[in-house]
Amino acid sequence: MLTLLEVNNLKTHFFTENGVIPSVNGVSFEIKKGETIAVVGESGCGKSVTSLSIMGLVGSPGKIVDGEILFEGRDITKLSKRELRKLRGNEIAMIFQEPLTSLNPLFTVGNQLSESIKLHQGLSKQDAKVKSIEMLQKVGIPRADKVYSSYPHSLSGGMRQRVMIAMALSCNPKLLIADEPTTALDVTIQAQILELMRNLTRENDTSIMLITHDLGVVAEMVDTVIVMYAGQVVEHTDVYTLFHNPKHPYTKGLLDSTPKIHERKDELQSIEGTVPSPANMPVGCKFNPRCPFATEKCVTQEPELTDVEKNHKVRCWLYEEEEVAV
Repeated sequence: MLTLLEVNNLKTHFFTENGVIPSVNGVSFEIKKGETIAVVGESGCGKSVTSLSIMGLVGSPGKIVDGEILFEGRDITKLSKRELRKLRGNEIAMIFQEPLTSLNPLFTVGNQLSESIKLHQGLSKQDAKVKSIEMLQKVGIPRADKVYSSYPHSLSGGMRQRVMIAMALSCNPKLLIADEPTTALDVTIQAQILELMRNLTRENDTSIMLITHDLGVVAEMVDTVIVMYAGQVVEHTDVYTLFHNPKHPYTKGLLDSTPKIHERKDELQSIEGTVPSPANMPVGCKFNPRCPFATEKCVTQEPELTDVEKNHKVRCWLYEEEEVAV
């Protein structure tokens, strides 16, 4: 498969009164055309900042300080604001976590959807309206013409999320970034939204970058998984390997803390401690204060992300003897 997006050594820092905060610190991965990848980890691991960096939406005081983001060979970090605006929506689209804060409460759904279509596809007002209603119907919204004239606050959470998906897919983007698209929805609506995303992207051969902490969604949706911790990639492999042969202690902790339908437990296992603040990172391996297997080397030296098996990368000193040439 052709490579659509390639992120190399991405570093995004925030410059505050209290100093420089390294939110994303040396992240590298690629997305193939038609592939669905998931970026997983606890809140504060740098998942959303990674996606905002790709979209060129890291606002002040944040800044990409190093690395490159190649989209079809073009480095996004070197594009002008005008070129970025042309790229966003047309080539790369994003679904944000909470649609109510992403939709303008002062304008109707149709106004916002049509505006996007007119801007990126150059359609007339009437043609944009027809395309908008078609997209609303395509994402499973009943009475699409009525919803077109409605304001965001009058819709349910699931309906608003469908509107956001319709808006994101209206220009047939090559890459869809979905930041926790089902977090605020109940389980039944979650399943419908995920099925909707899967079907629509399958029809258009769109690649998906799914940001989530829900491993159930990961098992259902994706081809490849990137596990992030403290602004770094700590494990990168295919979804089957991640669930059947996880390597990093953090990944194992995430999987152990997920309820399983065939097991009965009085309480779920949890990972001790919390994600460190980017302003106060531990020396050595960033996970060492929470890791049950930490050694003296883990406390003093930071491991690199290395291949331990074919197409399986891990950032952990436990596997330094398993490194293979791939």
